[in-house]
Amino acid sequence: MKYDIVIIGSGLGGLLCGAILSKYSYSVCVLEKHSVVGGNLQTFYRKDCCFNTGMHYMGSLDKEQILYKVFDYLGVIDRVEFEKIDSECSDKVFIGDKEYSIANGIENYKKRLISYFPDEKNQIENYLSKLDEIWNKTPILNLKKINFNDYSQNNHLENSLIEVIDSITNNQELKSVLLSNNGLYAGNPNKTPFYIHALIKKSFTQSSYRIKGGSDLLAKALKKIIEENKGNVLVNKEVIKINIDKFKAVSVTVSDNSTIYADSFISNIHPSQTNKMIDDGIFRKAYVNRIKNLENSIGSFVLYIVLKKKSYRHISSNIFFSKSKDIWAAVYKDNDEWPKAYMLYTNQDKNNQEYAESATIITFMKFEEVEKWRNTSVGKRGNDYLEFKKNKSQKLLDTVYLKFPDFKNCIDTVYSSSPLTYRDYTGIPQGSMYGIIKDYNNPLNSHLSTFTRIKNLNLTGQNIGVHGILGVTMNAILSCSSVIDINELLENIKNK
Repeated sequence: MKYDIVIIGSGLGGLLCGAILSKYSYSVCVLEKHSVVGGNLQTFYRKDCCFNTGMHYMGSLDKEQILYKVFDYLGVIDRVEFEKIDSECSDKVFIGDKEYSIANGIENYKKRLISYFPDEKNQIENYLSKLDEIWNKTPILNLKKINFNDYSQNNHLENSLIEVIDSITNNQELKSVLLSNNGLYAGNPNKTPFYIHALIKKSFTQSSYRIKGGSDLLAKALKKIIEENKGNVLVNKEVIKINIDKFKAVSVTVSDNSTIYADSFISNIHPSQTNKMIDDGIFRKAYVNRIKNLENSIGSFVLYIVLKKKSYRHISSNIFFSKSKDIWAAVYKDNDEWPKAYMLYTNQDKNNQEYAESATIITFMKFEEVEKWRNTSVGKRGNDYLEFKKNKSQKLLDTVYLKFPDFKNCIDTVYSSSPLTYRDYTGIPQGSMYGIIKDYNNPLNSHLSTFTRIKNLNLTGQNIGVHGILGVTMNAILSCSSVIDINELLENIKNK
């Protein structure tokens, strides 16, 4: 079998590439090693409650905003029900003993923030103008023409997040609020570029939405779009080798020993995993070692909680909690007081909508904590691992009870996952939440291009450029540019 394009991995990036290229009438085949598609969009059920594996909300989805435009162009908007999060309090932020209700919509956000920090009005306006500056200089987000001769995704990677924030204000409390959604990108004060923070913050400040019914509905919609455009999305098809002839990819070998041919290839899996599929000598050794040695972002420990019926009221906001103003401590300081921060959200009971049927609580966890079980698989890690998770679960719950004491009596059942769980279900090395860390100290080294030395093999996904739904969408558009005219695509999206 031969296709125009073979895509390795059915995470959001792979499915978006497949949807875009199949819409252009290219024959597309997406290959997924697991039994279901979606990567971080996967969901699972416990006691009839649906839980999201990774993605749980997104920004820039109001009509005329960028994600809406892309989804509308592809036909997603008519297939998936997106539920808007309360604009007056999209995020409830707890920092130490202080509580903040964060609004969204740019003007709402600014007005609310100034009400908390009236003496910092100029600083807040300066901060928002810096977000605008980064956003406006990113052509894809504005559906503006791209000239690859002078365009680079790492235009702003050399600017340090912490240096920019420190230059805006000396108010530590305000800094903590501005950085309170650090859980969305696992920022490191010694490495994170302002660019990463700015695009993620701006997106969620524009608007915030959840997918009603679970994040896998987005994956299923994209799969259906590809299939309606005569493409194939195949599960249980693990690619074990990319076959190269004269620096051109010609086919992939699948674990069932079948061979699939194509004119072009896109890999949506981690770049280090992609390199392992290619014979030695194709990529320069320095490039292979560079990718191999790049640092991945921290992993997560997650509680999936089934609640007693009609016992706990649904929280329409996302909850971000930090024990102190030191937002960075949760990620990059010793775990002597773990957990130092968490994110919490509830899922509405569809039959009793004022109540929650379940809750998800996410905190950071380093892979080193589960290193001893790295050679095990799900369900076969032993009793000591189960005891480890039980102890960690209790510590995290005890931290939640500090702000939500009533939560304790509403719990029916608690399930948990560690970086190992995430690794095994998504294939991401070390169970990293956000892939490869971008480092402003060395932007050229830590930033990866979608293009490779093999002219007909591109990379896509969260490791290329910015992560998250918006970042992956940008990367998918770039990844398709080796096959189609990117400026024509941007114009088509703009004029849909």
